[in-house]
Amino acid sequence: VDTSNLFGSANTSQTAPQPSSMSFIGALAARFPAMKPVADGVLKPTKSIDALGSEIMAMRFQYWYRFLTTYGETFSKAKAQSKVVMDTVKPPADITYKQLAVGAVCGVHIYGAFTIGEMLGRKSIVGYSQGKKAHH
Repeated sequence: VDTSNLFGSANTSQTAPQPSSMSFIGALAARFPAMKPVADGVLKPTKSIDALGSEIMAMRFQYWYRFLTTYGETFSKAKAQSKVVMDTVKPPADITYKQLAVGAVCGVHIYGAFTIGEMLGRKSIVGYSQGKKAHH
């Protein structure tokens, strides 16, 4: 790592130090090939940070606009999918072992997510924090 420019040497034409090819991002891209486009964008940036920030804000606006304007369509699709689930569950004698296993796994996932949320909310793995005990 070149530390000659860390404390403001005379060469100020350099924009930012370029990470080495064996940086964490490079190693991540080597380990997970799907991350290569992201790593290339980080290691060899083609836009300024301001342009990138503007693009992120525009895409965030586009996301929320599309999310809000397509809410009715999303709701109707969910309604149709819930009908399929209800039609499957209503005659319980017709449920296969595979459907029962998939339902059990989904239930365990949902319970696990709920439990993790509870632990994060309490900021404790076991029980709620009681605070300091008062001496009487």
